Amino acid sequence: MERTVVEQVWNPTQHIALWLGAWATGYSGWDNTLDALEALGGRAPISLIDANIPDTDHRNLLALVRSVTAGGNWRRDGEPAVRLVLSGPGQAPSLPAGTSAAMEAQEAGAAIIISDADPMWHHVIVPATEGADTTWQWFSLEGPLPEPEHLSPGDADLMLAEATRRAATALELAHPGGVPQRQLSDPRLMVGTLTDHFDHIAMPDDVPRRAGGLMSRADQVAAILTVAQTGAHGAIVDPQLIPLWADVRRARIAAVDYAVREWAD
Repeated sequence: MERTVVEQVWNPTQHIALWLGAWATGYSGWDNTLDALEALGGRAPISLIDANIPDTDHRNLLALVRSVTAGGNWRRDGEPAVRLVLSGPGQAPSLPAGTSAAMEAQEAGAAIIISDADPMWHHVIVPATEGADTTWQWFSLEGPLPEPEHLSPGDADLMLAEATRRAATALELAHPGGVPQRQLSDPRLMVGTLTDHFDHIAMPDDVPRRAGGLMSRADQVAAILTVAQTGAHGAIVDPQLIPLWADVRRARIAAVDYAVREWAD
């Protein structure tokens, strides 16, 4: 599976956010979390802005996440210790406009918000991929953040069901006779190949069933959209599909939010 195609379907930041949420709430131990971060993001160094740690690596990142979240009043109906931020066409990151964190998150398409035990502070880590590795930037922001969209797993499921129907229609219109043999003879086979790739990506053992199912369905819709946008001569940009990609991102954000809230309860 080509990396460029996989990256259209899935961003490892969503799983890293899950692992950091499990770590911050005590649902994942040191060794398992460290192994997962290195598997998902490689072993690249971390560039910390507004934070000072010697010999920065994933070990120190975990220590820093634990230090800023320790003692926080995390509960299901409050602010989660960890939040996922995704952005794309028509969807700005849920961060203060004009800040370096917001601009870097817009460029990367993803970020993770770490809530400080002091409610007046938040920390934003933004990935930057370099080859097979991911470097991280850490920003500290004082004051409240923009209120995120609150989407329940049930609402997200309904949204994805409609997105699935529209994406499947787009797939049929884009490939009425299948794609050329040099790609795959059956577009549905390519969808299955893409989604099968993600079945082997590790998640914390205690991910709530509804959160895990929501992430799987989001991957399925994203795979269909990717194949629908892939023609004989490469990617096809269809403005009608842009809102469906936004729905996929909204569902992934909702899945991480639900899991971290459940762990905090």
